[in-house]
Amino acid sequence: MTDTSSPTRLTLWFGGGLVLLLLTMVGALMFGAFSISLGDIVAWMLGSDTSDAAAQRVLTSIRLPRVLAAAIFGAALGSIGVVLQGTYRSSLADAHLLGYSSAAGAGAAIGFAITPVAAFPVVPVVFAAVAGAVFGVATAALRARSGSERLILAGVAFGLAILAWTGLFVLVVDSPRVPTFMFFVFGSLSGATWKGLTVAAVVVVPSMYALWRYGPGLDLLVLGDSEARALGFDTRRLIPTVVAIVGIVVGASVVLGGVVGFIGLLVPFLLRPLVGPRHRILIPASAIGGALAVVIADTLARTVAAPSEIPLGLITAAVGGPFLGWFLLRRRPT
Repeated sequence: MTDTSSPTRLTLWFGGGLVLLLLTMVGALMFGAFSISLGDIVAWMLGSDTSDAAAQRVLTSIRLPRVLAAAIFGAALGSIGVVLQGTYRSSLADAHLLGYSSAAGAGAAIGFAITPVAAFPVVPVVFAAVAGAVFGVATAALRARSGSERLILAGVAFGLAILAWTGLFVLVVDSPRVPTFMFFVFGSLSGATWKGLTVAAVVVVPSMYALWRYGPGLDLLVLGDSEARALGFDTRRLIPTVVAIVGIVVGASVVLGGVVGFIGLLVPFLLRPLVGPRHRILIPASAIGGALAVVIADTLARTVAAPSEIPLGLITAAVGGPFLGWFLLRRRPT
């Protein structure tokens, strides 16, 4: 597929996507177990006193950091999905399916266990980022010998095994510092705080920019390793560097919102026909699309069964699972 998107069309897509994301985030601030009026939100944005002090406290202490965390979390998942699909040359490549998320979750669990309650989650982010990066580099080294499809199946198997060990660790430690096992299975943004958001953003934003800088190399990598090397890109350095950065982004994201699947699989698939396959364009487009998807999913998670809350990963799996099945069935056997 060739990229025929004109600059004007891309500007419209990006502008419309950003406007839609901002409107969705404002709507997400309004809805929940405690409703906040649009007037209170506008008054807060203008720096005026709201008519409801309780609404202002909920908005600034709970709702706003959660909505911002959903946007950053979704942007990270969407963008790394694009990068992994380009790196592994497979539309099925995803941090969740490849096992990156489970590895990062194991590191995060250990980090949480040694971090005091209410402290800045620097240690969990570091442990999760290192675990994700090491797992990515180790599995990417097998990419050339195993092939992308077999490696994805192996990633699923490794991911399930690591998830089982993480569950055993969480149950044995049984500490209030460590999130519940459900957090490492289906994820949740219910515990989002300004501290966690700050640490995650400091790691995720620069790392996503670094991945965007590797866009031209990823474009050539889609052609094949030998072709990319012939055009001046050293894939033996490019691939480990890219997957290590992906592991870091996954680690910070898991600490923020747990293990959530299908966003990195579904969003690039929907956006690639609209904006083209070039990674310098598709990565930021998928970041916007991923942010929009998670903000909507998280809003549904905390409103559909209010005052109870549905795990975020159940919402994404309800949509992404059937999509994955359809995608696999429509592919021709090789």
